[in-house]
Amino acid sequence: MAALVGKTRMMQDFFAHWQLQVPRLLLALLTYLLIARLLLEGLFGARSDRTIVRGLCRLTNPVVGAVGAITPRVVPEPVVTLCAIVWVLAARMALVQLSAALLMRRTMG
Repeated sequence: MAALVGKTRMMQDFFAHWQLQVPRLLLALLTYLLIARLLLEGLFGARSDRTIVRGLCRLTNPVVGAVGAITPRVVPEPVVTLCAIVWVLAARMALVQLSAALLMRRTMG
């Protein structure tokens, strides 16, 4: 019974703060996709004809392209993907800090 009450409370918190939870989940998904891209490009090569590698590249190219636009051209593409992971993790940390600040503001009054 206590587990059910805990799950119900978690769902209420999720829906009460969906503006922060949805971006958090999307950034987590993007992090995992970028890590998978980095691993698969390491195993099969960046220009692989495998469907999963092409699909991951197509999904993550906007982020890697944006990071590639601010990194020097001499940086290899796997390092640009690694930099994209770092930037997405930094965005996730900023979102956690924002959530904590909003929670503190709400509890302090």
